Amino acid sequence: MERVTRATVCLHLAPHGLHGVLRRAGRPLPDSAFQLPIVNPDASWEVALAALNRWLEQDQAKLPLAVSLASRWCAMQVVPWSGALLAQASAQRFLHSQFGAVYGDGARAWRLAADDAPYGKPRLACGIDAALLQGVQDAAGAHGRRCLSIEPIVGPAWRSIASARPAGGKLAAFALVEAGRLLLATSSGGRIAAIHSQPCAEAWGDELERAWRRWNLRAPQLDAIERVTLIDLSGVPQANVPERFEPVAVASAAHLMREAAWA
Repeated sequence: MERVTRATVCLHLAPHGLHGVLRRAGRPLPDSAFQLPIVNPDASWEVALAALNRWLEQDQAKLPLAVSLASRWCAMQVVPWSGALLAQASAQRFLHSQFGAVYGDGARAWRLAADDAPYGKPRLACGIDAALLQGVQDAAGAHGRRCLSIEPIVGPAWRSIASARPAGGKLAAFALVEAGRLLLATSSGGRIAAIHSQPCAEAWGDELERAWRRWNLRAPQLDAIERVTLIDLSGVPQANVPERFEPVAVASAAHLMREAAWA
């Protein structure tokens, strides 16, 4: 009953801001949303983590936390099926080999995890610097907080879209724009099937269509998708969003977490 009756602080940690909202029984509490700007020219997670620590020092409520992280700190890819994924030790070796092939030796310092796609199917995997994950957990523990979840923002973004979409296997797509980062993904059968991430400028409206077309060259099946759901977390609204992209209203990144796995 605790998770139903007690509020949870949903936090989104990004290079230039900490966003939060209180939720109880899956609903945001009125007037509970907040934003803490972070001066962080290099978009360093260390600077953002220090800001999180300062906020925790000032907030005395001691409520449990659910944390999402900006996409720039979360490397994601769809990995092929392997029997190595069935055991934790071999799964880590397999995932490190997959991420190392794309991201190089830096991936050795990441903590890697994959979703639970059906047997024999490709899996969506994520790599986050182990020091960042440990830092968030340590910050919560040092201030007497339980940390219910830490995940890339694409997870809550996808679940918020999927919850409003009829079930089925039809190929669909969404775009997630954050400050300096653009992510495109397709979904099928209730799962993310493919994902593409790249840097973007403040004027991301034109880049959105170019990125889609470049991705389409590598994945011709995208031709079947006429409309792409757009979630804009950039803080820089665009007047020239291409017609194929359909924006959805989002109060903040923290508000996306209404469908998080802990709820």
